[in-house]
This record gives sequence, C-alpha cells and structure tokens, in this order.
Amino acid sequence: QPQPQPQPQPQPQPQPQPQPQPQPQPQPQPQPQPQPQPQPQPQP
Repeated sequence: QPQPQPQPQPQPQPQPQPQPQPQPQPQPQPQPQPQPQPQPQPQP
C-alpha cells in the first residue's frame, strides 16, 4: 500500500497594506502687517 504523498497546502502570503504617508499641511506664514509710520506734521 503506497502512502499517498500529502499535498502541501500553500500558505497564502498576506499582501501588506501600504500605509499612506500623511502629507504635512504647510503652515501659512502670517504676513507681518507693516506699521504705518505717522507723518510728522511740519510746524509752521
């Protein structure tokens, strides 16, 4: 009685899910408001 060779069950390789890299949101640089220089009133 020949022993039947058991067929090895192939283990399915789990596909690694690629982790999406979160794109960093660029912080908007606040534009500095220029302080208006008061014009000195000329003394008459």
